[in-house]
Amino acid sequence: MGKRNGGHAVTEHDHNKEFGYYVPRTYWKSRVAPYAGEWAAAGVIWAAGAGTHLLCADSEMLPWVTPGLTLLGTGLSALAWKAGAARGMLTRLHATATTALGGLWMTTCSIVAPWSSPLSGIYLYGGAAVALSWNIRRMLNSGGDNGESGTGSLFDKIKLAGVRTGPAVVTPNKVTVPLALPAGEVSIEDVQAKADKVAQVLGLHKGSVRIVGDPDNLSKGVMAIVPQDVLRHPQPWPGPSSPGGSITDALVPGLYEDNEPQRIYLPGDKKIQRNATHYVVVGMNGSGKSHGAKLTWTEILTRRDAALVVLDPSKGEQTVGFLGKGAHVVIGQKPCKDFMSRVVGTVTERANQLGKWGYDQWTPEVFTKHGMPYLVVWVEEAPRVLEDASTVTRIAQEARSAGISVVLSLQKASFRQMNTDIRSQLGGVWCFGVNEIDDAAFVMSEDTIAAGARPDRWKNRRPGCNYLEGPGMDETRFAVPGRTFDVTDAQMSDEITAHEHIRPGLGEVTATALGLPERPGPATTTTKGAAVTTSTDQSVTTVADHSDLDSIPLSDQDDELAPLPEVHEPDLDVDPDMELPEDPDMELPGGRPTRKQALEMVWSAITELTAQGATTITVRDLPDPAQLGRSRSWLSGVLGGFARDGRLVEDGTDGSATRYTLPVRNAA
Repeated sequence: MGKRNGGHAVTEHDHNKEFGYYVPRTYWKSRVAPYAGEWAAAGVIWAAGAGTHLLCADSEMLPWVTPGLTLLGTGLSALAWKAGAARGMLTRLHATATTALGGLWMTTCSIVAPWSSPLSGIYLYGGAAVALSWNIRRMLNSGGDNGESGTGSLFDKIKLAGVRTGPAVVTPNKVTVPLALPAGEVSIEDVQAKADKVAQVLGLHKGSVRIVGDPDNLSKGVMAIVPQDVLRHPQPWPGPSSPGGSITDALVPGLYEDNEPQRIYLPGDKKIQRNATHYVVVGMNGSGKSHGAKLTWTEILTRRDAALVVLDPSKGEQTVGFLGKGAHVVIGQKPCKDFMSRVVGTVTERANQLGKWGYDQWTPEVFTKHGMPYLVVWVEEAPRVLEDASTVTRIAQEARSAGISVVLSLQKASFRQMNTDIRSQLGGVWCFGVNEIDDAAFVMSEDTIAAGARPDRWKNRRPGCNYLEGPGMDETRFAVPGRTFDVTDAQMSDEITAHEHIRPGLGEVTATALGLPERPGPATTTTKGAAVTTSTDQSVTTVADHSDLDSIPLSDQDDELAPLPEVHEPDLDVDPDMELPEDPDMELPGGRPTRKQALEMVWSAITELTAQGATTITVRDLPDPAQLGRSRSWLSGVLGGFARDGRLVEDGTDGSATRYTLPVRNAA
């Protein structure tokens, strides 16, 4: 226990307000002691000179001692110059000059007594000047008593002499130190490359030191030191950040390591010159991407002017089940691909409507006056829908001005998974733990990684730890790690349900273009047919599966025979003597429908698909023509005939088949 002094404990050490470590308290003895060494050295050198004179002045070896001392002083001076290469030029010259003066003093004393005049006076003033010069350097190096900036030995140890530190700003678990770099000698990239060595010198963990350059001055930077890893445990979720607010307000899925909220902005804001943006979310399996997505979905679904559509081509209801009736959900690879093709038309429709209303981009006023909400299309396991790169690229290029943000989530945004045209349009990055830093380099900026961002140190051992880059954020935050909140699906589901009364529908223009009902129903798994969501009075979405022959009533009548190829499936090796397997439960069709019946069945299938929300139809969406005893070319001809009769309208192609839509009068 220390003694008490003025109500405060007097301990052996006090806190260093520069780097957060402990140093001796600044009593007068402690203040003077660091500067006494130079003066003591001056006294020792005078005594050494006096001893040399007494031993050598009258010696017969004096002619040999004098040149020997001269050579010794020269050698020590050269050694000082060589050893000072890692330090700044001023330090190097100072040390070399001091060593040379010491050697000259010893040589002179071997001939002349140091107590004789004028040598004693010369040493008195010269020695004091040398000692005082080193005192001044020490005072500047330590920052002095008033906290002025100086050149600390910290950077000397890592061979970055000349880097000066300014007054530090100390906050809980974080020290921020401004840096001044010697012009033309050290660049901010040189300092960033030594960040881990700084951490090593300070005895801290990897990634605890981050260095960010000043965008306006290349000779300045900021070093942030975080001694303790506060992201080890996630913080509890405080609830939606802006319930009932606008989507233009930040989405808050977690906290930075200094307990500041992480903020994601999707719409643009002309007032502060923030652009609308799309996001890419990356992270290895188990890194917490899905949990971060759920938090963000909950943020969106508690806003008054935003709608959400979630696409999940692979996981089914595992990820989206908690949404209930909160968001439109499309599940299954083919429905997701079909849906993305409809987003292109939706962009055009929304953009045209915004132009008619006098807007060049979506604003909250668009919803307030015209009822068109901001639309977020979130694609999980995105590589499964990125195969049609031209469609996704077009969406990414054009959707922002129409009030649509697209978020693509995947494990690794490599060139095989996502082409560079798409990646270049994604202005925001949300990076969770990755296996290697190169995986993060596909999406994160070089400056952020150089500043110390290391998502590879988490891998999937810290689910939810992440870095954020995007419009509207302070760029100095790009390299600051954060972690998503700790919350259960049940908690988020309760909040989504509680805000159902303020949540908007898609709006007439968007719903019509996407082929969705204005308001969603419970999430369901869809693997075939059109991509639709349930209506509010259904618990399960069912999509007619016309690939099953038993679902189509066939007639015993016949009006034509479909010719078979001369060699049916030539690559199939079949033994004509092979016995057919016995299957007593197998039902054989009773006959082939007539042409009239087949045409009615095709049109009935088209009508059924349209009733379930499909807005475009291709030959692939209809029953297998072989089940009707016809060929695919026959079915294509039927669709073409419907188009000539005005029952359908050609709407381009999807790359391999002609796409048709219903005329407006029929769609109604």
